[in-house]
Amino acid sequence: MKKEVKTKKVAWTIDARKLIQRADALFMKECRCCGESLLCAGCEAIGVRCDLVPDIALGLGGGVGLQGETCGAVTGAALAVSVAWAKKTPLYDDRKMATFESAGRICDALKAKWGSVTCRKLCGLNLARPGGLEKLMAGVKAEKCTGFVKDAARELAKELKKIMN
Repeated sequence: MKKEVKTKKVAWTIDARKLIQRADALFMKECRCCGESLLCAGCEAIGVRCDLVPDIALGLGGGVGLQGETCGAVTGAALAVSVAWAKKTPLYDDRKMATFESAGRICDALKAKWGSVTCRKLCGLNLARPGGLEKLMAGVKAEKCTGFVKDAARELAKELKKIMN
């Protein structure tokens, strides 16, 4: 039996197109990493302003510190839904499972679309090895990763709309 979650009324309007465009602009034009781009675009969409955003997500880039693990776009989106639930639901116990479910839905949707959420498999590079980061910046980022950022932003927008209701 699901426990009823206590929430605050919030006035958000989530424009998926704008969220996707913003995440892509942060990623490609402002040279933010994937995790930063998703967290920042998500926070902007729900009206959260914090001096630490997007910088607190920098370590997520390249699958956590360039280690090729979970894609930063996925983990950045998970951070953004965590912030959204924290803003909407004041009590930790009430938002804990809701946050897990939201982040899990994003991860599952992206895994189904991409076949994996592992950075190394998605970009085809070992970013921790010499030359890996250079290859990413020389073309893989624009050719592959920008699509992953846009897909993750699309899923984030869907989830933020669910949280909003």
